[in-house]
Amino acid sequence: MSDDVLTLALSGELDVGTQTATSAKILDALRDEPRLLVLDLREVDFLGSAGLSVLIEAQRAASAKNIGMCLVATRRATLLPLELTGLTTMFPVFASPQDAIRSADAEREQAGVVPRVGAHVRQ
Repeated sequence: MSDDVLTLALSGELDVGTQTATSAKILDALRDEPRLLVLDLREVDFLGSAGLSVLIEAQRAASAKNIGMCLVATRRATLLPLELTGLTTMFPVFASPQDAIRSADAEREQAGVVPRVGAHVRQ
C-alpha cells in the first residue's frame, strides 16, 4: 500500500443530523496532512444535501492544504446523489480504497514524484 495516505471510513446517514460531527472528523483527518485522503462511503446508507455540502467543504479544505481527496462509493445511496448533482466531476470516485490508492500512485509515478521518507499509512 502507498505511503502517506489516510483512509477514513464513514457510515450511516450523512445528513443535517450528522453534518457537524462528520465535518469535524474529516477536518481532523486533514490536520495530519496526508498526501491523499480517501473517504470511504461504502457503509453510508443515506447521503443528503447536508452530507454533499460536507464533502464539498472537505474538498475545499483539502485543496487549500494541497491534499488530494477522493471517494469510494459503490452503493446507489451514495452514487446517485453524487451523479445527480454532478459531483462525480469534482471527486474521483472508486470502487475500493485500494483502487483509489493505485490510481493516485500511478499518477505520481507518471509525474515522477518521489514518495516522502518516513511517511505513514493509516486506515
